[in-house]
Amino acid sequence: MSIKKILLYILFFELLSLVIYFYPAINNFVFLIIILGIIALSLKKIEYGLYLIVAELLISSKGYLFFFEYEGLKISVRISLWLIVMSIWLAKTLLEYFKTKKVNITFLKSKFFYYFSTLFLFIIWGLINGLLQKNELSNVFFDFNGWLYFLLIFPAYDLIKGKTSIKDIINIFIACMSWLVFETLFLLYFFSHNFYFLSNEVYRWIRTTGVGEITQMSGGFSRIFFQSHLFILLAIFIFIIALVKFLKTTNGKSAFSNKQFISLFLTGCLLFSTIIITLSRSFWVGLATGIAVMLVLLLIKTKLSVFNFISLVSLICLSVLTSGVIIIGIIKLPWPTPITEISATSAITQRMTQITGEAGASSRWLLLPELWKGIKTSPIIGQGFGKTITYTSQDPRVLESSISGQYTTHAFEWGWLDAWLKLGIFGLIAYLVLLTKIIIYSFKKTLDSTSLIIIVSLVCLLALNMFSPYTNHPLGIGLIIFLAILAENSSYQQKALA
Repeated sequence: MSIKKILLYILFFELLSLVIYFYPAINNFVFLIIILGIIALSLKKIEYGLYLIVAELLISSKGYLFFFEYEGLKISVRISLWLIVMSIWLAKTLLEYFKTKKVNITFLKSKFFYYFSTLFLFIIWGLINGLLQKNELSNVFFDFNGWLYFLLIFPAYDLIKGKTSIKDIINIFIACMSWLVFETLFLLYFFSHNFYFLSNEVYRWIRTTGVGEITQMSGGFSRIFFQSHLFILLAIFIFIIALVKFLKTTNGKSAFSNKQFISLFLTGCLLFSTIIITLSRSFWVGLATGIAVMLVLLLIKTKLSVFNFISLVSLICLSVLTSGVIIIGIIKLPWPTPITEISATSAITQRMTQITGEAGASSRWLLLPELWKGIKTSPIIGQGFGKTITYTSQDPRVLESSISGQYTTHAFEWGWLDAWLKLGIFGLIAYLVLLTKIIIYSFKKTLDSTSLIIIVSLVCLLALNMFSPYTNHPLGIGLIIFLAILAENSSYQQKALA
């Protein structure tokens, strides 16, 4: 399917979600129609179901762009997609086994099978331990629920194994990243201008569907944050690889007069603009770590000349600076009337320098000692899924319901410490070893474009997960599954950079 068609489908479903928000009476009916359509497509060709999973993951953040609601219970389209694809794949696999008496599951032959399997054992232990510890059942379920996404590795390995399927996923990725960039920049424009009553409704739609968060920061700047912006980081790494290829091809000559370069450079600027607008320090740390590792690998492992290396670093810096100009330009557009006294530079500077005092950062640091206490209680075997920690939060939403700020939760911002608390030290080590194995496997190959992207993406995820939980979430898990498959799918990798 072409990128343009995918973009049109994304636009249609986003607008449909917005219409449903304004007319909630049709919500469940439309949801059932969508589910029936997904079932029909997946039965026709199960790859279609997987492609829908990928697209939904890339643009929908929490998975509630569409949902079924009954007496307070919400069933998201993400869970429904997972159940449909897993059920159809399992049914087809069992039917094939009954016919041939052979187990034909590609993942079982994976070089990473034993590493994933070890982690799976600890995930199961986290569930059992949570029940043994008598953690609240609802907390155990919602804590464990995200980890179930790992089971998609079975159909994914079977279905993503050819040039056509990889090309289809690349087209979906390009379309979804284009949409995320457009939606983020549009929302920045929307919330920095006077659209009056519409602003409140769009804000509530974004919060209700879990697509993202809109927060007004100091200086009147609106922070546009989507959890799915994680994949913009991957797009930036791909942009840098494309810059390297361009520089090696042209040797830096007549770059600014080259239409291909101008298009590439503007793409990079828009990607950087999107990440800056999130005002996510976790994203910034992950991105900076990934770019630093990429530059080191390019310098020591490839035949990149000193001139091209300096040109590359300069172009990355110029892209970041230009992205700032784009952000300011959007805020200052004269129609409709811009909200007065908006300072993007003030918000960005404060976000970069203020790691204490600000509500979100302070809450993280206040959680940390309590989380450590929980880990020290049972550092070896962990305390299982659903384990809660009580701490004093400075989040305004918490303070609205609790004057003291006391907040009890089973979901923590410190991603790796969360894994340690729930799975124990050996569960944490198993996860880190899995990611390290994929990195080492890619590093030992000829350092081509694909291997480099896999390495820096996982390094970025390792750094990012220190401050924001992604490795226990469908977004991070989905990225790990795809990168593992890509690492093994060497026959379709791009030509080497060296």
